[in-house]
Amino acid sequence: MKKITLLFLFLCSITAFSQVKLTSETEEYYNGTSWESSNKKTFTYDDNNNLISEKFYFRNNSTSSWEFNSNDTYVYNSANRVVSSTYEGFDGSGNISYGYKTNYTYNANNQIVESINLEFKDGVYVDDYKNIYTYSGNKVTELVDYYWNGSAWVLTADYSSKTTINYGANDLVYEFLYYDWNGSSWSVVDKDVYGYNANNKLTSTIYYDWNGAAYEVYSKEEYTYDSNGNLILERDFDYNNGSFELYSEKNYTFDVTQLMSSFTHPFKDKFGFEALTGQENLYVNKILGYEEDNYRTTYNYGEATASVKGVSFIEFAVYPNPTKNMLTIDDSKFSIENIAIFNVLGKKVFEAQKNNMNIENLVSGVYVVKVQTADGKIGTKRIVKK
Repeated sequence: MKKITLLFLFLCSITAFSQVKLTSETEEYYNGTSWESSNKKTFTYDDNNNLISEKFYFRNNSTSSWEFNSNDTYVYNSANRVVSSTYEGFDGSGNISYGYKTNYTYNANNQIVESINLEFKDGVYVDDYKNIYTYSGNKVTELVDYYWNGSAWVLTADYSSKTTINYGANDLVYEFLYYDWNGSSWSVVDKDVYGYNANNKLTSTIYYDWNGAAYEVYSKEEYTYDSNGNLILERDFDYNNGSFELYSEKNYTFDVTQLMSSFTHPFKDKFGFEALTGQENLYVNKILGYEEDNYRTTYNYGEATASVKGVSFIEFAVYPNPTKNMLTIDDSKFSIENIAIFNVLGKKVFEAQKNNMNIENLVSGVYVVKVQTADGKIGTKRIVKK
């Protein structure tokens, strides 16, 4: 029996190391007559098939080359959970122009209990804010943000927020309730409500804003799956004059003859939260790509890493920062093609095409603003929403 077991383990290890890797994703935009390459990400993995590096490039169409812009890196513990993640952007000389790092602490059940966020300043990473996680059994029920004032972690009216999480009968997240610290107590801000199908797949997220007396709907996302459980359609709606108005659709395509589990890919749950929100295994079969408005993304498997030709980065100013509502991008030196805002989990939560925008409906916290210029260059900045 021991020989059979050892042989089985050996064959499993051979299978794991021989998996074809999802090596990159390429984004194109439609210029009115044809598709043009705009952005690219390349993925690197460790021996356990964990994503350890995600490099971002933009396409220089004048030289037909990919130019390096920024990098995400990850470090894992023995249970394949992330203990440190770092995001760094680079200037025209190849130096770090901005950077953010998060260090995660886990309990004996391999649950995150604390994450400390650091910002790159004057050549070193310094404390910025931290999150404390509270659990009931195996479910996270509360998340509180604290700000580093130079000597201690404190609650502050400018930066601190709290999220409480409630679960439904299916043991999946039913709602997120968000609060801001007003200096003496927590005040209601807004909430997200989740809906599921009979297979416990997430089918909708409805976003509410608190008007001082009651919650009001302001947007919704809907998710549709095929018979295999693949996410094939994602639709975003705004709520206006008593009804939902569609403003964006994302259509996914798959090769249903192959399983995603046969490939090494970057979609593994790095922190252990996806199973709580029905977002685990959204890609059952091999994902090929998706289209959204005038953009499309293609996933590439088994290719060589993109070559790097120099370093290019667009600098821009954003103000006020922190802000409660209005945000302005200084576009005096370039023309804006698109602006996207991402939360700390990397989810896009806002999009615009002009330099002035109202983000009052975003919950308080830290975000990354990504600006794409008309000539294909990319720049990012961190902002704080009060």
